[in-house]
Amino acid sequence: MATPPRSIEARTVATIAARKVDPDQLQHFITTALLDDEHGELANLAYWALWLGAMPADRTDDTFMHHPDPTLWDPIRLFRALVDSFHLAPGTVDLYVHSISTLLRLHPWLSHAAPGTAQRFDEFAVELHDGTLISATTRCS
Repeated sequence: MATPPRSIEARTVATIAARKVDPDQLQHFITTALLDDEHGELANLAYWALWLGAMPADRTDDTFMHHPDPTLWDPIRLFRALVDSFHLAPGTVDLYVHSISTLLRLHPWLSHAAPGTAQRFDEFAVELHDGTLISATTRCS
């Protein structure tokens, strides 16, 4: 099954809205396009992988997300990049947490391959669970 082009556009619109302090669209995107949708999850990770340099940057458009191939990105590099850029994401914290959690679910060995990164993520997780920066849906993931 291919990711519809509107889902790709919805991700962009939702993250822009979240950065402008309107998290509702991002929450809707996460719950409708990512939760319990393996293809949506992979497309989201493919987007991150390209954006954060964990896959070759030879893509000329977003069509690669229609048929995401996890063998095209480096999961360790993606994990490190997501956690390292985490602090730069006010308003999109839910998407970061969800994406990192998905990556760890797909590659449970990552915490052993990148223990320093795993520790930093664990520290973020403790702070986030104690605060109000993430939604109840993300808190449960």
